[in-house]
Amino acid sequence: MVLSWNRVDSFNANFTSPALTAYRPCPVCGSIRSATVTVFNGFQFFTDSAREPKRADVCQCLCLDCFAIYMNPGYSSYGFNTLFAEAGCSYGSTSGRADEQRDWLEKRGLLAEGGRVLDVGCYDGGFLSRLPKGVLKTGVDIDGPAILRGRERHASAGIEFIHGAFETFDIDETPDLITAFHVLEHLPRPVEVLKKLRTIAHGETRALIEVPVLENGATKDINGFFSVQHMTHFSKQSLANALRRAGWRVVEAHECAGYNGYRVLAMPGDNPPLIPPLIKGGEGGLVKGAGDVPLLHAYLSSWHNALFEAGKRIERTIDTKRCVVWGGGMHTEFLYHTTSFFHAEPEREYVIVDGDRLKQGRSWRGIRIYDPSALSEVDWSGASLFISSYGSQNEMVEAAISMNVPRERITTLYDDVRVY
Repeated sequence: MVLSWNRVDSFNANFTSPALTAYRPCPVCGSIRSATVTVFNGFQFFTDSAREPKRADVCQCLCLDCFAIYMNPGYSSYGFNTLFAEAGCSYGSTSGRADEQRDWLEKRGLLAEGGRVLDVGCYDGGFLSRLPKGVLKTGVDIDGPAILRGRERHASAGIEFIHGAFETFDIDETPDLITAFHVLEHLPRPVEVLKKLRTIAHGETRALIEVPVLENGATKDINGFFSVQHMTHFSKQSLANALRRAGWRVVEAHECAGYNGYRVLAMPGDNPPLIPPLIKGGEGGLVKGAGDVPLLHAYLSSWHNALFEAGKRIERTIDTKRCVVWGGGMHTEFLYHTTSFFHAEPEREYVIVDGDRLKQGRSWRGIRIYDPSALSEVDWSGASLFISSYGSQNEMVEAAISMNVPRERITTLYDDVRVY
């Protein structure tokens, strides 16, 4: 195999298509008043396109009424399907997570025989397939191919799969338990989805909602908490406000160990007022309440420190004229936008390797993407390997060494990782 080494192509780097995004009000309270928190112009979603670039301006905003944090503009339906068509291996959770979620529910008596469970955002039914046999199982998802795979893989498991939008899908039976694990943050109208779930619930239905929250968002990952895959960046308060607006009341909250998962168990209730950012104190004064603004600044400080630490590692990158980057996904795009890695040495040439077949044979900003087996074709006397991943960093290093890449030629960004 002859590798094609290329420099980064920065031509038209910030060109975007307006059809990919759509402006929206605050997804929690509906306000149109907001302030910009962060912005990346011309953020590219995975590989280069022969037609229009798959790029969008990614802007995170702070609502000036309820202080929720969200992406605005968000993705249009066309934009979501276009930009995330190659998400592939960039999604996923660690093995065993579904079993932990099942055990948590069983301890609370929520998986009784004959009970009906609806999993919202079921994908191909992995979670439902692990539930007890006596439970009646239904899953709904907007991902048509995933629904088809689920029907094929679990044909004998008695799972009913529904392909439909979360705000409008039809279901014949009222569920006793509704689950939505790491779904709400991806949706453009999370409150409307929660309202839909409220309309199909009976008085004793429980809803188990799990999302990542800003309180636990500080990691060393340069991607940061404001994932471009998430359109709403919940805190504990903004999640509670979303549930309140939709007619749910929280009966239990739980912070998951080992990853950023905030689990809320709710049941139908009234629509109480939203939790205010400021609470009136004695004699008409104001005392600071549970507002998210200080929390936001604490997070941003942590994220900028992560960028600072990454920058120090990049300064120590082995000085070679050629560099192999392992990782053709979001982490590499963040590397492009937030660090000097691709810009400080404009004459350096690159190739990218990535295990995702959806990306192999394509290019990212003019750099060709190969299967990781291409590492065996590199002359390491004049090249180095840069690991561009957070969650998979350590596995990539081990794989590279097993393919005879000299350890002293490998650069990593993180001493430790924390993954979902």
